[in-house]
Amino acid sequence: MLELSHRGPSQEQLSLLIGQIYQGAFEDIAWKQSLELLRELLDARFVTLSIVAKSALKQEATINAGPIDFDQFLTYESEYQKHRPNVETRLGQVYTINDWLTLNRSEYGKFNELLEIGGINHYMGAWVCSLESIDCFVRVMRARESDPFIKEEAHLISLLAPHFARSLELRSRLTQSEMVNQIYADAMDRLAVGGLVLDDNGKIIVMNSIASDLLGRRDGLTMVNGSVRATSTHEDRALQALIRAALNGEAAENGERMHAQALSITRPSGARDLGLVVNGIRLGNKISDRWRSGVTIFIRDPESAVRADPSILKQLFGFTQAESALATQLAKGESLEEAAAELSIRYNTARAHLRSMFAKTGVTRQAELVRILVNGVAPLGCLDKAS
Repeated sequence: MLELSHRGPSQEQLSLLIGQIYQGAFEDIAWKQSLELLRELLDARFVTLSIVAKSALKQEATINAGPIDFDQFLTYESEYQKHRPNVETRLGQVYTINDWLTLNRSEYGKFNELLEIGGINHYMGAWVCSLESIDCFVRVMRARESDPFIKEEAHLISLLAPHFARSLELRSRLTQSEMVNQIYADAMDRLAVGGLVLDDNGKIIVMNSIASDLLGRRDGLTMVNGSVRATSTHEDRALQALIRAALNGEAAENGERMHAQALSITRPSGARDLGLVVNGIRLGNKISDRWRSGVTIFIRDPESAVRADPSILKQLFGFTQAESALATQLAKGESLEEAAAELSIRYNTARAHLRSMFAKTGVTRQAELVRILVNGVAPLGCLDKAS
């Protein structure tokens, strides 16, 4: 068990705690382990981290280490925030309950009741950081039978405050990056584009579900020992040459990207060729005086149609249900005759729908209509991935 001496934490204790604070940026329940360590070190009943949105002045998240379950804690936390004393605090300042309430606790009757319910008599807290959109607070509470907090314990919170701030900023940046990555990945899936990123050894770092499915089929492309390979020997030589050229081009001292290169990959199944675009990219920051190079590969399967959601088409263009169904088939590359047969309608009926769609979209040719359907936002509204 960790124990804090009157001289403060040992170097080993402090190192372990700070390490857990930064590790907390990557945890599913952020900073839970670091709060548990701090609770043990300070012999506390509860240690709570509160993240407050500046714009709405309300809590975005609260992480608690203590002996009650999460639902009980949320109920308690709601009442606590409602009745806590509204006392101004300064960034980085560590305060105790006596700093808040002076010697007259009677004017905060409901707040004192909450402390009694929680079995709390000693309280210490701090406003540990202020980022662009959020503030962060840490509070530590001890049971009635425990000793009051001492200055070494308050100093520990002061030492930890900047580390909580940096860890919180790190998690914020990671979250933003993950959201952007999810937007791109989702859009590529809906548009039926396979995407891979390779490291400077040509190994796959990440790929989206479309690329994973295509490689898993082993129909023209496959994965061998973590690398993307063509199933045809001579096409694989060409693919590996493009990957090496992309890596070498991006690694040049001037850092300029080489032009993207393209390659068609035949498929043993007899399906139409896969189309690949290979391009060099920079991965992260410079290592020494050089950029770390990588490669992106984008894959299109002509057999996979980009879907246009009928409900989105109705919202965008005012199509009827029948027109939306026909437009969806045309967006898959079907002719008007094929679309009519697929929908079990007469060809003349399909022509009437087509003329109506021309009027609603302001085009005069079927090719223009298909271009609007495929290049517009309709495919991005599909709940299902491209098929």
